[in-house]
Amino acid sequence: MTTGRLGSWLPASLFARMALILLAGLLAAQSLSLWLHWGERATVVTEARGLRMADRIADAVRLLEADSSPRHQRAVAQLRSDDLHVTLIEESQVSPNSPRGQIHSSIAARLGGERDIRSPGGMGGGMGMGMGAGMGRMQQDSGVRSFDLRLNDGQWVRIVATLKAGTPALPSDFYVHLLASLAIVVLVVMLVVRQATKPLQQLAQAADNLGQNLDAPPLDETGSTEMRTAAQAFNRMRDKIRSLISERSRALAAVSHDLRTPLTRLRLRSELIDDEHLRHQMATDIDAMAQMIDATLDYLRGLRENETVRPIDIDALMNSLAEDSAALGRGISVEGKALASYPGRLSALRRAIQNLIDNAFKYGRSPRVRIEDDPHALRLIVEDDGPGIPPEALTRVTEPYFRPDAARASDTGGVGLGLSIVNDVALLHGGELRLANRPEGGLLATLVLPRKTDPTQARSL
Repeated sequence: MTTGRLGSWLPASLFARMALILLAGLLAAQSLSLWLHWGERATVVTEARGLRMADRIADAVRLLEADSSPRHQRAVAQLRSDDLHVTLIEESQVSPNSPRGQIHSSIAARLGGERDIRSPGGMGGGMGMGMGAGMGRMQQDSGVRSFDLRLNDGQWVRIVATLKAGTPALPSDFYVHLLASLAIVVLVVMLVVRQATKPLQQLAQAADNLGQNLDAPPLDETGSTEMRTAAQAFNRMRDKIRSLISERSRALAAVSHDLRTPLTRLRLRSELIDDEHLRHQMATDIDAMAQMIDATLDYLRGLRENETVRPIDIDALMNSLAEDSAALGRGISVEGKALASYPGRLSALRRAIQNLIDNAFKYGRSPRVRIEDDPHALRLIVEDDGPGIPPEALTRVTEPYFRPDAARASDTGGVGLGLSIVNDVALLHGGELRLANRPEGGLLATLVLPRKTDPTQARSL
């Protein structure tokens, strides 16, 4: 999750954010649609109930007027039900108010003529058709309505009708269809968002590949106008970087030759000086200059990224470095085995490990090399029993030309580029250089190289 104040609740990836925003909008639209549908349905149901009750009242009046029994007793008995009650009343009991709304005209239209209709309090309009205000009131109360109506023979009857309150529940099929439509829309949204964000993922992957390998293929200039523009800009940047690196390599070759030639002449001329002390001082200065030039050129060459990646036998490489040290009279032990070959740049890795070994001999005692390997990372560890590095300088010793006095005395030589080269080689392989002081004394340098494939696949590289 992100940590920004406004977006702390949003997921980190652009795909998830876009999908969440679209789904939130979809949910809001569906909720509004459902709410409007429910209100429209309630209105339609209420009007339908009003129409049905108006039909029943008209049918009741026809039945009463067609009944010839005394005081319409037979019809009154037939009309008794749970939601309709008919009672004969005297004229003195008739309500004085006329009903509001369209109930009067609705019943009259069904009976084929005007009728005298009264309602207690004038609230009879609740059952009419097209009577929105009356219907709203009817739904808010018990739904019972009373009408006083005069028959053709002058007899007054009181009709009490009861309408069901509330809107019936939606059918189960409605929810099934709603969920099905939501699932389809969610699927379409996910596919569309994935397709929209895919070019950004490709751009990020291309930038990562460029950081690992300058010879990585250019980015396809396809997709939307914006993505094509971004891809074109990225490819132009890639070409410019490759051109700069190539130009730097040519400059390095020229500088290497041009600087060594005058140094060689100076060395030869210094031999012609009769003063032995002065001759020795000049030779020392020339050696220091040559060492600085070689170290700087070696550091710049260590930044090259165009070396071919190939499977490296780590065990053979470490044993070879140990044998080279032994030939110089510097014994070093190698412990552990690699699980598989490692796909990397051989010259760069050899230079990095050699620098760690040289540092261990130069600034420490009894250097040792250890190999630790697992499916996730290969760790090449060089440790010694020297003074270590001051804790405040551990984070800076990989900076070019930085030399902590406590760890490196002036008589050890060097210009402070050894660990910088190792750190750059680690970054070139997507790894890191970890430095730590050992509790019992000395420095522990770990070159961590991630494995991007499992060991079984790496063996076939």
